[in-house]
This record gives sequence, structure tokens and C-alpha cells, in this order.
Amino acid sequence: MTDNKNAELKITGMACAGCAEAVEEALKALGGVNAANVDLDKKTAFVDYDAGRITLHDLRKAVQGTGFKATEARNV
Repeated sequence: MTDNKNAELKITGMACAGCAEAVEEALKALGGVNAANVDLDKKTAFVDYDAGRITLHDLRKAVQGTGFKATEARNV
């Protein structure tokens, strides 16, 4: 059984398309992420994920692993 949720993460430090791509790929690599899209202009990641498998904290940690910081993470 899946518990799909949508999250919005505000990300600081991204300056180029390569930065956004790195964050997006890190999020997509997490087990339980169904889709991830990073908007460089808005400095925001939108993630569709299975809350039964991962948490907002896991999403934030994935962003941190790329060298950026998720300053805000919330379900939308």
C-alpha cells in the first residue's frame, strides 16, 4: 500500500542548471520517490513520494548530500 504525498522543498545555493540537475537526480535516486522536478528560477524542488517508505527528512538529507540546503520542506 502506498501513501503518496507531494512535497515542496526550498533550496539555497543553486546557481546553474547543473546544480538543479544534481539535486533532481539525488532526489530521484531515493527509493520511494515517484517523481522529482527542480525549478532553478524558484529555487524549489517538487517531489511526489511514498510517505510509507521515506520522510521529508530523507528528502532534505538527499539535497544536503549534493552540497545544497533545503531550508524548508513541507507537504503540499
